[in-house]
Amino acid sequence: MDVIERFNDRYPFGQHLGIEITDAEDGVARGKIELDDHHSLSESTRLAHGAVPFALADSLSAAALASVEGNPGPTLDVRIDYLRPATGDVHGEAVVDRYGNETGVVEAELHDADGNPIAKTRGVYKTNMVEGKNPFVDSD
Repeated sequence: MDVIERFNDRYPFGQHLGIEITDAEDGVARGKIELDDHHSLSESTRLAHGAVPFALADSLSAAALASVEGNPGPTLDVRIDYLRPATGDVHGEAVVDRYGNETGVVEAELHDADGNPIAKTRGVYKTNMVEGKNPFVDSD
């Protein structure tokens, strides 16, 4: 299955938030989320909850990794540095920094429509996932 199709059409959480993966190949993924009222921390102003940019960065990172191996693996650890609040649409790019037998490291950068930085992440993800088998719940 195509990585973009998997994330845009078969990822209920991403669909709920409005995450759109626009490109994913060779260890790089790009995408966006159009900020809406339901993403906001406040009824009086459009200011994204911190989970919104985090979800975009984590999804882009998983898509970047899936573009290398075909399957997204679970997130093991992510560090996020918030640089400014998201008050409008959020765009981002994730790049696989390291791909190993057991884990991969992915860095993502998010920015607003004007190119101002919003957040940066560095995450560790499980690699070598076999379709239909999850090593966290399946036993041999």
